[in-house]
Amino acid sequence: MIDTSTFVYFDPPYRPLTATANFTAYSCDGFGDAEQIELARFIDEMTELGAWVVASNSDPKNIDEHNDFFDRIYSRYKITRINAPRAINSLGSSRGCVRELLIARL
Repeated sequence: MIDTSTFVYFDPPYRPLTATANFTAYSCDGFGDAEQIELARFIDEMTELGAWVVASNSDPKNIDEHNDFFDRIYSRYKITRINAPRAINSLGSSRGCVRELLIARL
């Protein structure tokens, strides 16, 4: 039963920021923008039942400051941009912090 005592954290495959950062295949069907939108709708359904929900994802504004994809589909939620350290990259100079999103019910 989903109610006000329910807490759920969603950590879906992150939306790729670049053409080479395209791992979205936790399943054979992939996880593209259509699935990101479907997840946002599912989160809407859960919060309407009273659940407390937090989701994380990449911040497309790292690459394009005008990319409002997540700001649009999660407009009813609080979106916090956090710095997340990255220690793995084939180029040592590309390691460091990147912004990610934490999306939470208001």
